[in-house]
Amino acid sequence: MQIREARLEKIFLNNDNNLKKIEDESIIHCLVSGAKQSELEVFIWRLLGGSKHLASVRIESIRKQKKQFCIIPIPGHENQVQELMIGQSYIDIYVPESALLMRCNINHTDAPIRYYLEIPAFVAQVERRKSFRINVYDSEDVKINFGKSVSVPRAMTQQFGKSCFDISTGGFSFLVSRMESKFFQINDPIRMLEIKISDWSTIVNVEIALIKEVEPDEYNGLTYKVWRICCRFSLIDQISKKYLEKYIFERIKDELHAISV
Repeated sequence: MQIREARLEKIFLNNDNNLKKIEDESIIHCLVSGAKQSELEVFIWRLLGGSKHLASVRIESIRKQKKQFCIIPIPGHENQVQELMIGQSYIDIYVPESALLMRCNINHTDAPIRYYLEIPAFVAQVERRKSFRINVYDSEDVKINFGKSVSVPRAMTQQFGKSCFDISTGGFSFLVSRMESKFFQINDPIRMLEIKISDWSTIVNVEIALIKEVEPDEYNGLTYKVWRICCRFSLIDQISKKYLEKYIFERIKDELHAISV
C-alpha cells in the first residue's frame, strides 16, 4: 500500500499537478456521494492484453454501512464494462469532474448491469483549483489555428497554426518566435480559435493569462529562445470539455498504470 501511494504521488507531482491524498472516511464518502448525486460520468479502466481500455459508468447507489457503492454502465458501454470487470478483484476509477482517482475492490457483480465495489480506504484528488495538464509538444497531437491582430506599431493581422505545448481542461499553451511574440499581450482575447486533435475539432474563445520567455536547455531541445503563450478558456462548450477530459485521461493512463506496479 505504501509503495502504491508513494508512486501515485510521484506520478502527478512530476506533471506539475498538486495531488492531495485523502484518508478521512467521511470526506471520501462525500466525494463518492457527490459523484452519484450529480450523476457525473465516471471512467473505469485497466490493461487487457497489453492494451489500455476504459469504459464509462455512473454511480447508481451507495451503502454507507456496508462501505460499498454500485456502478452501472452508461448505455452502450455494457459489453466494455463487463469485459473490464469479469474475473477481476479490483478496478481503477477516475472521476474527471472532481479529478478523483481511486482503486476499488470488487465485492460482487450482477453483470452486465450492476457491479458492487468497496469504498476504498484512501483516494487521491488533484486540488480543485487545478486541472490535469499534459505535455503534448513532442507528439504534436494537438493543433491550434487562429487569427491575431495588433494595432501598434502598425495595424497587422496574421494567421497562426501551432502545435500546443501543453493542454488541460482549463486552457493550453504554445510557443512563438521573437518576431511572432509582438502579436501577444497578457489579457488579450483570441476569439474563434480552432483546436484540432486527429479528426476532432472545436472552436473556443481564450484569453492570454501569462507569457514566459523560454531559454534553450538540455531538456527542452530548443535551439533558440522562444516565448510560451499561456491561454485560459473563456468560452468552451461542455461537449468539447468532456472530449478534452477523455483525451487527457487517455494520455495519462500510461502513468496511472504505475499505480498497480
